[in-house]
Amino acid sequence: MKYFFEKLHSGGLAALFLLLLFFGSNGVCAAESQALQQLLDLLRQNGAISDEQAGKIKATLAKDRKALADREKALAQREKGLVQREQALKEKVRAQPPGQMGIAHEGKKPSVLSLPDEKMGLKTAKVETEKTVQKVLGKTNDIPLEAVFDDGFYLRSREKDLFELRIGGLLQVDYRYFNYDSDADPDKNRFDIRRSRLLLTGHLYNRFFYKFQYEFQGAGGRRLLDAYVDTAVLPFISFRVGQFKEPFSLEQYTSDKNIPFSERAMGFFLTPRRDVGLMAHASLWKDRIYYGVGIFNGDGVDDTVGGDSDSPELTGRVVYAPFRSMGIPLWHGLQIGGSYSYAKVDRNNVKVDVRTSGLTPFFDVNSAAKFNIIRDVDARTRYGAELAWAYGPLLLWGEYINLQFTDVKTSDAQFDINLEDHYGSLLWMITGETPTLKQGVIQPIRPLRSLWQGGWGAVGLAFRYDHFDGGDTTYEYLVEPGISVREATAYTIAVNWYLNPYVRLLLDATRTNFDRPLLIDKDSLTGEAIYSDREDVVTGRFQLQF
Repeated sequence: MKYFFEKLHSGGLAALFLLLLFFGSNGVCAAESQALQQLLDLLRQNGAISDEQAGKIKATLAKDRKALADREKALAQREKGLVQREQALKEKVRAQPPGQMGIAHEGKKPSVLSLPDEKMGLKTAKVETEKTVQKVLGKTNDIPLEAVFDDGFYLRSREKDLFELRIGGLLQVDYRYFNYDSDADPDKNRFDIRRSRLLLTGHLYNRFFYKFQYEFQGAGGRRLLDAYVDTAVLPFISFRVGQFKEPFSLEQYTSDKNIPFSERAMGFFLTPRRDVGLMAHASLWKDRIYYGVGIFNGDGVDDTVGGDSDSPELTGRVVYAPFRSMGIPLWHGLQIGGSYSYAKVDRNNVKVDVRTSGLTPFFDVNSAAKFNIIRDVDARTRYGAELAWAYGPLLLWGEYINLQFTDVKTSDAQFDINLEDHYGSLLWMITGETPTLKQGVIQPIRPLRSLWQGGWGAVGLAFRYDHFDGGDTTYEYLVEPGISVREATAYTIAVNWYLNPYVRLLLDATRTNFDRPLLIDKDSLTGEAIYSDREDVVTGRFQLQF
């Protein structure tokens, strides 16, 4: 200490200024101010500084103390104001009617999300107070949201195109009645939950679109259907990555809820359906051209046990509507298209299971058929052609689909598998609604007048002819007589009643003729087998979708 004062006395005021800077660069508290005054008195008594210098320093300290007191007073007033605001918010929560809490009605955007009880209301008030403090400090990054219903439940940002989450669902409950050309009854009539799905879709910053769809139907059917992100890079190209439908076939690509029959045509079982991969797609030239092309694993959805080949599957579809937006009403809804798919595969990828409208298997090919005789296979090729035309209350569409496995080898033969299906369909909206095609798929029907809202809903009548051919070679080498048939022809008539945009009742009657008797059922106790050369099935369906 003695050394310190000697340096102060002999070294000038530089050390004193450094000392004051150490204590007072950010302002001083009361204790620091008192310590500095005592230090100044000691320095003055030892002659390190003059009385005049000590007086100036004390004046500076007094000014700092006053500024500090003013700052503490301002902070106390601000804290008092925040407490009063919190109390006011609490009283507002108490006074708000329960039916209006936390709900954004049409045309209303609540500024505070209110909660039903005092405890939660206090929590909301505290959150609002914290937000106010953050805004004062300039540190907030919260996004105000609102909940609305617009053909689905939405949670979206008030700032346009920033964030959106849509919650949707699909429920289809069926009752099927069967009749066969047999005296025995296979006892297959029953209710069934055909589909039960939860859907989440939305976008982030209007650049990234996402979709998650989960299937709950069936004890073994709980699975992820769709999980992908879509982003528009340029007006003529978007990229989709994840698990989704491969771009193949009009009917396969159309949503389940928009098909006017209880089931798709038999050719649907020849399409690639869903897989994991990357796709480029876009709608161009005022929706006159739609294309999609991608690479996929080639073995189905993510949890499917596929083959050993790591060669990707290439799949593409192009749809062309030459008269779209050209002012020619008769041909405005005409479109033609084609699909193609190719992959190098192995024997484990040889799987085909074709079913009727009653979901009865009638053509089954797999690597274990006939004592596991498939040894090797080279490639799998699919191609399809489609035509669709919508005009007024009519919608006509049809497709040809072909599936081939080349160079299939068994222990004593080498051949190709060639499966094909073609169908033609017609939908007539009796009540005058206009079916539409957009981006290459069938769009949902919206009644002109919904039931209980001034009308009786919409009624549509649909017809379909469908023919499947498994080929002579496949039937000779792979499938077992009775278990599978070579050809099947189906005739369907369906009545659709759309009560409103979200509820539909469907009655579908289908007769499927087989070219030879098919094993329908077998009694596990007596061993008695039931064969039939046709299947008649009537399906009644209740559908709810939003």
